[in-house]
Amino acid sequence: LLLPNIANAVMVMNDDGDYVEVEEDDWKTVWKGRLDKAQSMSTNDVFNAARGAGNTSLKDGPETDASKKRRAMSGCRDSGLREKAGVPDAKECNARVLKGDISFMLDAL
Repeated sequence: LLLPNIANAVMVMNDDGDYVEVEEDDWKTVWKGRLDKAQSMSTNDVFNAARGAGNTSLKDGPETDASKKRRAMSGCRDSGLREKAGVPDAKECNARVLKGDISFMLDAL
């Protein structure tokens, strides 16, 4: 029994439960867009995006608690930000964020 390659699917289910065709761009166009976006970002923005903590200016509505926690955890990985936040030890920084104390790092960002 062969299953279709899901990665190559051109149909997805929309909010109403109907299947709709997805228009796909040429791979070169997609990668060109990614390169253009990356070139407009600073090195710190690229690292934060890779850690799942970037693009706060592009989000609609208020930032979620989970997003704030991701940004704080991302800051704990940066020694300069930890120093700025007054918590030079990475383990202590992570522990504080995991306990819910995120304001110290968000203020440093």
